[in-house]
Amino acid sequence: MREEARQQGRIRVALVQSQIKEESDSSRLAQVASLLEGARGADLVLLPELWRGGCFDSDSYARRAEAIDGETASFLRRQARDLGTFVLGGSLVERGDGRLYNTAVLLDREGTLVSVYRKIHLLDYQSQERRVLSAGEAVVVVPTEIGVLGLATCYDLRFPELFRTMAERGAEVFLVPAAWPSSRVEAWDALTRARAVENQAYVVACDGTGRGLLGRSRVVDPWGVITASLGEGPGVLSAEIDLARLREFREEFPAWRER
Repeated sequence: MREEARQQGRIRVALVQSQIKEESDSSRLAQVASLLEGARGADLVLLPELWRGGCFDSDSYARRAEAIDGETASFLRRQARDLGTFVLGGSLVERGDGRLYNTAVLLDREGTLVSVYRKIHLLDYQSQERRVLSAGEAVVVVPTEIGVLGLATCYDLRFPELFRTMAERGAEVFLVPAAWPSSRVEAWDALTRARAVENQAYVVACDGTGRGLLGRSRVVDPWGVITASLGEGPGVLSAEIDLARLREFREEFPAWRER
């Protein structure tokens, strides 16, 4: 059934809205592994930004940093193989070439690393992110068997040029792990919908919950309609994306080409 749906241009995504709180690493891994059980049957799974250590504890970034093939990525590889699904593992603090990055890893069904995205836009407002981390430079668009995926992280949503560049390179689905604060709920709503409408693309945005985070993970279709969403607590959101209809829409409604 899942293979038939993919052949017809439909894929199932699962957003794992995990809770960020003070707990041991082993407890957090166990929590996420338990939530991932609710994602079985999905073609693509998405986790929040910095779900393992939390986004607000910037003083611990250097201590928690790991190589791109470190413990977090190994955990995600095992989960991808077990579930038989693509996994965008939120993001982790990566230690690479003598610097620290906020890095998202994309794994295929066999747990093989497909692509890496280092967050380009680092927040300086009520945040130490820009002081502690280095910015990535590469725009990442990944053709896969489940569609052409564009990767972004949280604050990137405020920069439409990044999403337009990804769309120009063929992106059909924007994957956005986030640690969006509950105090900026209006911006979350406006920006996720705007990036979808202006690029005639899907936005799949997964936020964390707890410690001042908004939650409200969502899927937004190319018309700007929120087709699936979660509340403020932990959970798993499942939704279907119709890429065949998206491609038809881009042909029928030429606004994107007429910019």
